[in-house]
Amino acid sequence: MTNIYFRSIRQPELETVAEAKRGCWMHVVDPSQEELADLAEKYNLDLDLLTDGIDLHESPRLEHEQGVAYIYTRYCWPANMETSTQPLLIIVAGDMLVTVCRRQPEPIDKLLANTQIVTTQKIKLLLQILSEINIGYRVHINQITKQIFASRSRLQRSIVSDEDIIRFIYVEEDLNEFMAALQPYGILLKSLASGKYFKVHAEDIDLIEDIELSTSELTELSKSRLKTIQNMRDAYSTIAANNLNRIFKRLTSIAIFLSIPTIIGGLYGMNVRLPFGDHPLAFWMVLGLIGGIILGFIAYFRKQNWL
Repeated sequence: MTNIYFRSIRQPELETVAEAKRGCWMHVVDPSQEELADLAEKYNLDLDLLTDGIDLHESPRLEHEQGVAYIYTRYCWPANMETSTQPLLIIVAGDMLVTVCRRQPEPIDKLLANTQIVTTQKIKLLLQILSEINIGYRVHINQITKQIFASRSRLQRSIVSDEDIIRFIYVEEDLNEFMAALQPYGILLKSLASGKYFKVHAEDIDLIEDIELSTSELTELSKSRLKTIQNMRDAYSTIAANNLNRIFKRLTSIAIFLSIPTIIGGLYGMNVRLPFGDHPLAFWMVLGLIGGIILGFIAYFRKQNWL
């Protein structure tokens, strides 16, 4: 599906046009190979680079071919089962901006909701898209942070469940993928600020630097949350191992206590003469002896902190 948007400074609102024209924004969603070939031929674009734009595992990078800049980015989409990020190709051509993606990106939806965007200012529009991508990462990392703090609070009360551990694994995978996208994305932004690929004004450079700083913060935040999750998982493993050792220690103590009446009862079950064998209160005397020995063992175990 292809939509073409246009708005100049003089126009009150963003409009959808039927044909591409100078200063427009062409947005292509889930194109077939035939559509990509037609797009490449009609607008003098590189077909291989266009195809890379819908590759699910394409990394952020910047390519420059015949005066056209191909900016490969990845935006946050944790709802996907395969990957937590999705590719988005932004093409800065001579007289228009082109975006190519596998599915409709949330950053684009939010940008389209702002009908005041100006498509004739393609560099500014490009930076607005990049800024929305960063906002998407920040929103989801903030959600992850709330989940981590809630789990840490439960961990302090020793009520972390198996579902929490499974959630840690999924969150850790998301954060690792975010970092894999954000780190090369930061390098891409440095290249944009150089002005080597297209002309940028001083205010555009300031905005690029702001986005670059935001990307660095997101990368460091992802690293910090990863470290927190790893520490919590290690703490949970230590607590679980400690609890298991305590349980085994108690079970061993119980087995020792139960063996005392078993041994004494076995001795008095033998068909031989034993102390108190003819005494009328022999049963209660033996029972008291067993109880006394068990109480002695309990006192000794408590003193040694074995219970």
